Amino acid sequence: MDRREFLRNSTYCGLALAFGGPLTALRAHATTAPGDQRWEGFYRDEFLDTRGDAQGFAFHCSNCQGNCAWKVFAKDGRVTREEQSAAYPQIHPRIPDANPRGCNKGIVHSREMYQGDRLLHPLKRVGERGEGKWERVSWEEALEDIATRVVGTLTEQGPGELMIYAGTGILSQGRRAGPLRLGSLLGAQRLYPASAVGDMFTGASLAYGLANTGHSLDAWFDADAIFLWAINPIVTRIPDAHYLNEARYNGATIYTISPDYNPSCKFATHWVPIKPGTDAYLAMSLLHVLLRDGHVDDAFVREQTDLPFLVREDSGELLRHRDLRARGKEDVFYCWDEASGKEQPMPGTPGHFKKTLRLGKLRPALGGRYEVKGKEGELIPVTTVFERVRAEAANYPPDETQAITGIHPELVERMARDLARSDKAIINIGFALHKYVSGTMSCWAAALACALTGHAGERGGIDTEHNWSLNGIGPLSSPKPARFASGFFSEWLNGDMQASMDTHYSDEHLKATVGYDSKDVARQVAENRESGKAYYGKPKALLLFADNMFRRNKTEAHHREALLSNLDIFVDINHRMDSTALWADYVLPAKSHYESWDIRGELGYHRFCNVTIPPEGLKPVGETRSEWTICRGLSEAMAKVAKARGIEPIPDPDFLVEEGDMAAPVMRDLQTLPDDFTDGGTLNNDEDVVRWLMENVEQIAPWTPEDARKNGFVILNEKAGFTSPLYANRPYHSFERNVYLREPYKTHSGRQQFFVDHPVFKEHGWTVPTAMGPLRPPSFPLAFYTPHTRWGIHSQWRTNAQLLRLQRGEPYLWLNPATAAAREVGEDDRVRVFNDVGEFIARVKLMPAVPPEAVVMDHAWEPHQFEKRIGLNSTVAGMISLLELPDGWGHLTFSPNWDGNMIAHESSVEVEKA
Repeated sequence: MDRREFLRNSTYCGLALAFGGPLTALRAHATTAPGDQRWEGFYRDEFLDTRGDAQGFAFHCSNCQGNCAWKVFAKDGRVTREEQSAAYPQIHPRIPDANPRGCNKGIVHSREMYQGDRLLHPLKRVGERGEGKWERVSWEEALEDIATRVVGTLTEQGPGELMIYAGTGILSQGRRAGPLRLGSLLGAQRLYPASAVGDMFTGASLAYGLANTGHSLDAWFDADAIFLWAINPIVTRIPDAHYLNEARYNGATIYTISPDYNPSCKFATHWVPIKPGTDAYLAMSLLHVLLRDGHVDDAFVREQTDLPFLVREDSGELLRHRDLRARGKEDVFYCWDEASGKEQPMPGTPGHFKKTLRLGKLRPALGGRYEVKGKEGELIPVTTVFERVRAEAANYPPDETQAITGIHPELVERMARDLARSDKAIINIGFALHKYVSGTMSCWAAALACALTGHAGERGGIDTEHNWSLNGIGPLSSPKPARFASGFFSEWLNGDMQASMDTHYSDEHLKATVGYDSKDVARQVAENRESGKAYYGKPKALLLFADNMFRRNKTEAHHREALLSNLDIFVDINHRMDSTALWADYVLPAKSHYESWDIRGELGYHRFCNVTIPPEGLKPVGETRSEWTICRGLSEAMAKVAKARGIEPIPDPDFLVEEGDMAAPVMRDLQTLPDDFTDGGTLNNDEDVVRWLMENVEQIAPWTPEDARKNGFVILNEKAGFTSPLYANRPYHSFERNVYLREPYKTHSGRQQFFVDHPVFKEHGWTVPTAMGPLRPPSFPLAFYTPHTRWGIHSQWRTNAQLLRLQRGEPYLWLNPATAAAREVGEDDRVRVFNDVGEFIARVKLMPAVPPEAVVMDHAWEPHQFEKRIGLNSTVAGMISLLELPDGWGHLTFSPNWDGNMIAHESSVEVEKA
């Protein structure tokens, strides 16, 4: 074979593999004479055949947050192909359009839905939990037994003993509505999903009173500087990654802050190779340079932030109206007015009669020390928040923090200059940052860096997981009050996680790195538990929808056993047999992504509301049912049991409703449950639900499902923006209403907030942004962190055969060659990863891009893919941050905008050849 023939045949092989062609056809391709193009017909025929005889639409965003519209093709009632819709309109001639939107993870679902781990029939456990012994039962038998046992829990122990949780699997507003509505009618516990999986941006919450804020990702295009902090968009934001490349082509400077040289680093201007968990020190060094060199937008800071607010030097608290007047207000704060030479109340604070940030004739001082007269006539020494911030930042010069972060001072100086000089700069904060105990401070300090340099509104600013505002869903998902519970706090207590924390982290080490110990955490946990605001106790009955709870939690076996030991019944509803379903008493097969109507509009990375509309004539896979149909069946079965037993409406005294001049408890009526669930028979299936949402969510108006049938999406209107209008012809930026209309922020101060005087913050020196961590203990030498994978979306598709073909097909970790050599470990060796809370076995991939002091592993491998079914979270000790536990202070009160995270990236391990 000569060189030309070898190259030609190699090309044919590559094409066949790339397009999934059968290997048996390659022989024909290889023997085709030069110039003979008959082989093209094979791909043409395959293309035409898989286009099928029916077409629908679906969106792909199962926790990747991409939210991409796809065409779904079926033949003879079976899905045969998916293609990107690629029909999104361009919003402005100078901004690249959003097309085609899609990735390797989206294009595999036609195979996933027919794969071997697909659940086809209701299954009942016949062996011990986790033993894997099942018997097939009918839907009627399963629903009747589940209903009987759940009704027993409700009547004997009360609604608070039932948890109905719709997790972060492949459900969006349409499909989540079923379990949310059923749980609401029954008064069941409902965990907050973002908190349960550790995806809260508490640093943003501190600053803005909003956890999820930012920009549509087309806003990258005209930015001058982009900072990718603990985010790897080339892997995790694949549909929008082109905007990064186009932004750099358009002149943007891009910084990627990451311990490992990840794929996004290749597209950046600068890689900032930070040591794992030291981000808060880098953030404080940025503030140091900005303040040292006077890179401060005075006008923005005086008006938009709490930096001019006065702080009492005697108590360390913000100066309030109650300090100056008898029976004064708690929520009116003061500045030192340079114009009048005395303290003055700041307009826009919650208790002030002026609900605007406009200063009028006020000229708040940023610096200085003053005295004000208290309500008893005493003189109170005060200074400004700005002075407190400046003093704290002075402790972190870049040449001193280099030993901690590994970042050269010149690079820190360059980052600060680029941030300050940019007309528009965006700091993207990834989910990984808050999986370190220092993440809250890192994000809070980054928000302060944006505030000092005036980056908000069209000038950029912090970008976390931006969401749209979709009003009107409440009557569908929550017709009655449910027990809305903190995700991370409930998981912590339900899994008895303090035990693994105490094992892995010594009190001495905790005190040295973060300033508190396990006793401080236990004390605050106890206080929060006693308040009863965000935790309702371990459930006795659990109905789990599309959530792999036992895979994602830390010290996985410990957490699993702690929760299971309290459960009388555990029902798992999913489209596949995942690691959590293996431990259920019943497994109910749900429809998968292409089989149910669904709608997704809240993700703010673009402005399109995508709709899933199954192809006409699509045949059911096994006996699967939609989540709405399953919940309707459960409601009917529970009503049947209630009527047979004569169960009257159950009073729920935790929730009261006004009845005239009296307050009466909410009633949980099991006998009318089916009628309540279907809204009098008008909402009978998943299509009815999607149509209801499109008719009742004002941000979707005036579009209908018939409009969505054209391309698989509709366009959200101007009302979809939380803090700015969603303009039809330009990118979305947060806080325009605050910056340009001077509306107050959703914070305790009414402004971007950088001083918190909650007692816990005061006690530990956290009143302003500061540095802490890294927390990992020195008892084991290697940091262990698990970034998001390119080959799955959390554990969804982690076992997909097509995606496994694109990698090594089994769990593997990355080691720096020097780290491996020191342990006499080579490429593809089996290694034991271990510490004092657990161990697992995986293969090694040598990666020079990984720091020598770390073990890195793509997250979300299923435990059943490992030897002995022991997964990677076995070595991750439980840890929550004391910083995220305070409650009941202004905007730091439990809600979707203030909750915490289970810390995932602070454990340390050792590696040895297995």
